[in-house]
Amino acid sequence: MKMRYLLTLLFIGFFLAGNAQEPTKTAISSKEAKIVDEINLSDADIEVFKEQTKQKVDEFQQHIVTIGSKEQPAEKRNMAEKEALKLFFKGAEMQTSVISPDGSVAIQSRPMEKYLARLKSLPFTAVVIKFYDLVYISSFTKGPDGRYYSSATVIQEFTGFTGDNISYRDVTKKEIEIVIDLVEDKFFNEKKWKVFLGNIKATETKKV
Repeated sequence: MKMRYLLTLLFIGFFLAGNAQEPTKTAISSKEAKIVDEINLSDADIEVFKEQTKQKVDEFQQHIVTIGSKEQPAEKRNMAEKEALKLFFKGAEMQTSVISPDGSVAIQSRPMEKYLARLKSLPFTAVVIKFYDLVYISSFTKGPDGRYYSSATVIQEFTGFTGDNISYRDVTKKEIEIVIDLVEDKFFNEKKWKVFLGNIKATETKKV
């Protein structure tokens, strides 16, 4: 009798354990979403990241000038290419624009690594790229993914030479997506906010 009682208890225990409800994927997702929603940047943090955005954009512009210049040593241009890629969010793309003889503008998007590699090998004897001052940085807004987004607008002047003659020149307004994301700092074993450059759009192109 005692043995039958113990077996009954064991059976009930196994039954309850097998039917215990585990957290559903929806519940887990909701919990993660709540955690993301609770991680916010203060106004003071935002101001700091605006300054960092200016620095990142300026650094990228310097790299572009170096990569495009055929007068710079290949080693220096290759290094600038690697450093430029470190500034970008994974999967970022660059839009390039070209004005045709009839005045129409052709726009094409390329992965950032392909754009930079192509910039080094443009079919000109010389390339000169100039940037005007940073025009505008929009306010940062928090996206549903927990990241913060903004945009920076810059003006770029591109000149390509064939021999001593200018064969192509334009001025393009470019809009740079700015992303602030939480990334793992392996050294300190914690997550920290970091500024990345994202997709770059050619919003307006004119002849000089």
